[in-house]
Amino acid sequence: MKTRSFTRIMVIFFCLLSLGGVGACKNNKVRKTEQVPQIPEQAIEKFTVTETEGGKPHWVLDATSARILEKEKRALLQAPHIKFFQNGKYVSNLTADHGRINTENYDIWGDGKCVLDTAKGEHLETTNLYYKSDIKKIMTREKVKLVRPNEIIYGQGLEATPDLESITIKKQRVELRENK
Repeated sequence: MKTRSFTRIMVIFFCLLSLGGVGACKNNKVRKTEQVPQIPEQAIEKFTVTETEGGKPHWVLDATSARILEKEKRALLQAPHIKFFQNGKYVSNLTADHGRINTENYDIWGDGKCVLDTAKGEHLETTNLYYKSDIKKIMTREKVKLVRPNEIIYGQGLEATPDLESITIKKQRVELRENK
């Protein structure tokens, strides 16, 4: 009798293992602990930070709020809005749904829908745009749409200066527009 019940227990145990029953429970516990949201050390409403050189701004970043993660040297931003400058002169404006800023090197990520409007009237739409502060360029690997007065450029991937004077769009397609 003991042999039969031991055999049944072993069969049930191996069935559970093969179906992922016991192993899945263990993995779910690991996944749940990995998904615990990070707790910010600080939370700031109406967050503003500026990068300057020689007293002239490179950019000014405003956000409705920021959660500061000091250990990770980053801030998580809600509705970031960045004004870019060259030699102290305004050149463009970037808005995003969410964002992040590295508080050590001031690299900025716009997450979700990102829109850049230049002082010259150009309009860029993309997602997940990245500003690399040391080279002063914006980048993305996502689809882009650049609207200019005489053309619309579609592509996949972009590297450009914030004023869109120097720009590389990969896999591009251009639609010419009539002058009105």
